[in-house]
Amino acid sequence: MNLRKYMAIVMIVAGAFGIACSDDGGNTTDNAVDNAVVDNATTDVAADTQVDNSTTDVVVDTPVTTSLFEGQLVDFASKTGRKGVDVMPLDNDTGLPLDAVKYPALKSGDDGLFEMQLPAGTMVGFQATGKEEVTTGIAMKFQKTYMFNIPSDAQGKRVYAVNTITYATAPATAGIKVDKTKGILAGTIYWKNGVSGQEEFVGCASIEAIPVEGTTALGDVRYFDPANDLPGPLSKAPFTTTGLAGTSRYIIANLPVGRYKLVVKINDVQVNTGAAEVSLFAYADSIAISNVYLEGAANPTPARAECVVDEANPT
Repeated sequence: MNLRKYMAIVMIVAGAFGIACSDDGGNTTDNAVDNAVVDNATTDVAADTQVDNSTTDVVVDTPVTTSLFEGQLVDFASKTGRKGVDVMPLDNDTGLPLDAVKYPALKSGDDGLFEMQLPAGTMVGFQATGKEEVTTGIAMKFQKTYMFNIPSDAQGKRVYAVNTITYATAPATAGIKVDKTKGILAGTIYWKNGVSGQEEFVGCASIEAIPVEGTTALGDVRYFDPANDLPGPLSKAPFTTTGLAGTSRYIIANLPVGRYKLVVKINDVQVNTGAAEVSLFAYADSIAISNVYLEGAANPTPARAECVVDEANPT
């Protein structure tokens, strides 16, 4: 009797186990489907998450299209290339360094040549400073020199650096005592000949530096003397000149740190409106260089004798 009860119990348990296995088998299939759905959902979520992350990465981390800039670091006075000078790319709108990881600073190579990958389709600036590398003679030192409004894909572009001797003496020749807490702006006023492609000096032009949020011109303005191509007193160089021996270079010293718009006038009328208007940053104890290019069908130099200098050694 006990044996029969034991066998009965075993059979009942076995049957129950079989039913359980059958249920598990069915549920396993259902669960497999459910799990597959869950897995697929999980996969879909993971995929969606991956896509979202990818999208986020594209927005945040994808590099901006770049272009190759090829330049030459040149001493402003001698117009010769200089090796080993520190060159840093700048944001043209803010005057601040570009991302140092993406667009690192470098030292100029032999004859001042260098190249950089820069953001494509934009204007950039550069800071040049430091001491050149030489194998013989005395190494030239350079004051912090800034240049702006340069196409990021320019080829063979000269990037100027003003040596410390020129920085100290050039303003003095024009009777300017430099305040080291302020900055200097300098450059050349050009009209580009659409036929020949030549950049021509513009005579009888004057220039003003006006704070971008102001209306009053600041700084000590001087023009280069045709006799020596150095900044001269206003008695000798009251405006720019053109011609075989002319020069339409300018210098504006002792400007408080900030950003300025450069206004060029001929006969007291501004001639660099719209796209021709240039803005430039002034930094303490440094010089920033930018040319101004005038637009129009013809060189706007007035037809007056004092505007043109053709003599080899004008007096």
